[in-house]
Amino acid sequence: MIKNRNMDAAKPSWRVEHGNNKPVAWNDHFVEEIKRALRACKVFVFYPVFWVCYGQFSSNFVTQAGQMNGHGMPNDFMQNFDPISILIFTPLLEAVIYPIMRRHGYELRPIKRITIGFVLAAMCLAYAAIVQHLVYSVGPCYKNPAYTAADPSVCPAGFDGDTPLPQNIHIAVQAPAYIFIGLAEIFISVTGLEYAYTKAPPSMKSFVQSMYLFTNAFGSALNEALVPVLVDPKFLWMYVGISVFTFGTAIVFWFTFKHYDAMEQQSYDLDRDVPILTHDGIKKTEDE
Repeated sequence: MIKNRNMDAAKPSWRVEHGNNKPVAWNDHFVEEIKRALRACKVFVFYPVFWVCYGQFSSNFVTQAGQMNGHGMPNDFMQNFDPISILIFTPLLEAVIYPIMRRHGYELRPIKRITIGFVLAAMCLAYAAIVQHLVYSVGPCYKNPAYTAADPSVCPAGFDGDTPLPQNIHIAVQAPAYIFIGLAEIFISVTGLEYAYTKAPPSMKSFVQSMYLFTNAFGSALNEALVPVLVDPKFLWMYVGISVFTFGTAIVFWFTFKHYDAMEQQSYDLDRDVPILTHDGIKKTEDE
């Protein structure tokens, strides 16, 4: 297979056609399953970019909320908008939006859904950049909010004794960012789990699922690389940079994998050909 630079070269039928009659322990169907599993793993290569975006809502978004006026609400309260948006929009998409699109002859295949998810994640970080700009545009400390100030002398007006005062902007302004990341999670994370399960052969489902989950760990490692810029006033440009990069990733992802959606039916047909071991030990397929 490596010598010929062709996945089909591993198929027994290909080997016979090219003069290699040495028996092997696998069949053509197994090779097709491996090819499908590798396609899924290639799709997951782009996922760490999403996890970088997703990691912001439980870390830097909380810090951003701490710089704002919560009017008695804790700065991690806004995180609840993420699961709430998922609970609202998941049944709405499944019961209303997707059926309407199907009736009009348009099906959102996995690659389309993942691409939409990347765009929504980019919009989330773009909105977070707007919010951060608003935070830096108001008092009492403007670009040096007291909540994250390393040196209180930078903005004495931002402290009431030892207590840091919030910027004059309401914490609720953050809500759309959490809604955007919740929607992105529906389109990317849920579709990724679906893709990992449906594209993996029965003998490799755990492996392909683990490759999908590994992308989360890699995304967390990328987030660690951002630590040096997690200071005021660099938060703004950090959000802008991630947003632009994520949008660029969406474009590259679409043009790299858009042809995979056309191969969906072929993948399902491959599943129908999987041999099944019956109670009497006879292997059959669904068509038999």
